[in-house]
Amino acid sequence: MSKNVITLRSWASKMKEYHFQPCRQKNGARLPFVKPVRYDAMGNAELVLSPDEMNDPNREYFIAEDADIVVTDGTTFDLDDPLQRNKWEAIKNSDLIVPTRDYKLSNGDYAIDGSKKRYGIAELWVDIPGEESERNVSKIKKLTEAYTYIGKDSKQGRLTRCKLLGKYMENAPDSDVEEYLYQEAQRNPDVILELYKSSDMALKLLLIDAKQKGIIIKNNGMYVYGEAILGATDDAVIIFFKTPANKPVVDQITFETYPEYAPVNKLEEKIEEAVPKEEKLKKSK
Repeated sequence: MSKNVITLRSWASKMKEYHFQPCRQKNGARLPFVKPVRYDAMGNAELVLSPDEMNDPNREYFIAEDADIVVTDGTTFDLDDPLQRNKWEAIKNSDLIVPTRDYKLSNGDYAIDGSKKRYGIAELWVDIPGEESERNVSKIKKLTEAYTYIGKDSKQGRLTRCKLLGKYMENAPDSDVEEYLYQEAQRNPDVILELYKSSDMALKLLLIDAKQKGIIIKNNGMYVYGEAILGATDDAVIIFFKTPANKPVVDQITFETYPEYAPVNKLEEKIEEAVPKEEKLKKSK
């Protein structure tokens, strides 16, 4: 077998079979080598070909439009073999197949693992030799780093991270809080690392607390503070907060949300104890 080979992997059982029929192109047309089929009275099928197609030297590599292309974990397609190459071309644009194990959709969700709210839509990915092991090593390194942040964090710091994840655990034992964060790190270490490394953490916390206290409300699909329209999404509000021209509004929101932390330019004090000691040292250098 040549080195020009596509290998498909599945997250599901190695025995699971996937049955594909040739996909159409984006314009709805069949691929050039995919041909319509007709059946005789006995149920025998034959390709419907034009005179030119009947004499085409590549005729033996044509695929019926209702062909059943079966794939399992580990199925390979030798791209130097015309028939196998056509079969791969016929199915590669299926929603069930993605280029990599951690491929993301346009909305940011993982195509295979999905999100917190739903499972992914894809089940197969293209396995490139060495790529999966590199990806696994990278994830282990990220997981180790995330575990280190969680383990060295204070109790209040861990509660703050849970709040940023939408999980309120103020009355839970610290061991439960720590366990929850470790589980989240296992699922997606990038999310945990973002919580510890993001320069926007104070602003995200401000938004959460302001919403919880009713200082920022949602009206007609937009977050508003008084007469000020802040944005339609959390990310949009953070951008509003970071815009220098909006500082007077942000200062007022901060004052109302954290009156005990006046003056308003001391918002960082609200999360000071949530920052691991080594991070404080980095910022002071």
